[in-house]
Amino acid sequence: MPARMSAVLIRGGDVLHAGRLEPAADLFLDGGRIQAVGRSLPAARGTRVIEAAGCWVLPGLVDIHTHGVGDVAIDTDSALDFSREHARHGVTSCLATLAGSAEDDARRMREILRETDGLRLTPNIAGFRPEILYLVDASAGPASSLARPEPRITEMLWEASRGLIRVWDISPEIEGALPFIAWCAEHGVVASMAHSAAGIETVRAAVDAGMRLVTHFYDLFAIPKETDEGVYPAGVTDYITIEDRLTVEIIPDGVHVHPLLVEKTLRCKGVDRVVFITDSLRGSGKQPGTYDGIIPGEPVEVTADRGIRRKSDGILSGSAITTLTAFRNAVMWFGRSIPEACRLCAQTPARLIGLARKGSLAPGMDADIIVADRDLRLRATIAAGEILHEA
Repeated sequence: MPARMSAVLIRGGDVLHAGRLEPAADLFLDGGRIQAVGRSLPAARGTRVIEAAGCWVLPGLVDIHTHGVGDVAIDTDSALDFSREHARHGVTSCLATLAGSAEDDARRMREILRETDGLRLTPNIAGFRPEILYLVDASAGPASSLARPEPRITEMLWEASRGLIRVWDISPEIEGALPFIAWCAEHGVVASMAHSAAGIETVRAAVDAGMRLVTHFYDLFAIPKETDEGVYPAGVTDYITIEDRLTVEIIPDGVHVHPLLVEKTLRCKGVDRVVFITDSLRGSGKQPGTYDGIIPGEPVEVTADRGIRRKSDGILSGSAITTLTAFRNAVMWFGRSIPEACRLCAQTPARLIGLARKGSLAPGMDADIIVADRDLRLRATIAAGEILHEA
């Protein structure tokens, strides 16, 4: 269980406040919210003090696409363990991303809500995301989970989630996609383009209907064929890159997306329309080895340089990185500043899924914070003012 307390003072760290780093500043937390940012803030009797001199004090990380981490898979294992494992990697908000059939996803959401007292026992699980359902191709997921969008199924899952589905994946070319995307927009759910071979006009129609996100951009996207010799063909990824209404997810592990494409996308869309995700599975953040995969009876292999791949055919099946690694890669691989990396891994995803009080540090915001040393090694994870992890 999280360590509960009435007040916390994080003292002397470099605090990312209002978009800029304030050196040697204090952060005072009480009642689950940030109460003050400044220097030499007093610590009343009973206040827990965390010494953060020489450390970064940053918004907690937000992963909107994760199936598992460490030894835990959300489809089958304890949500409490899922929450604890993510806290060990700096995650203060995440979406439990499900890969089952409609019936399995509904049952699993009900189980998670019972286990966690409606997510109150897991302050870093912000809701649900059914991924392998309304798709034309399951890819590395279970094909048995696929279904066409139907109001009966959609309403059944929405009721099972208690209105806590925040992102819902859809192939825009599937029959019934446009009415479903419109339903998502009406219910405050982010419809995300996934596992699709749709052309530009189909995707444009989906965006007009309210689709606002692209699932693991560049992965499972068709490469346009040259139809006129010597004339470069425009493809759907080109349209997505310049469509300002779309935010894109990227798995920044150096395996799923070539670094040049990551840099191109960051330059074209900016850090306010790019979200770094993990698409992590059981085995992510672990030593190389064999683990249970997303499909029952289909083991996967984790390796240092090839991510997570099915042992049977070598197909990529999620990534082996954690959210903290994605954050480090934003800085160390892609040359982003600490504030920019926080926008990619905290502020932008929080805003996208409607977490208005998360993703940045300022009085009145939720007390979702990480403390990390200069090498971006995690010292502490705090969510809703509760210390979930201390190194």
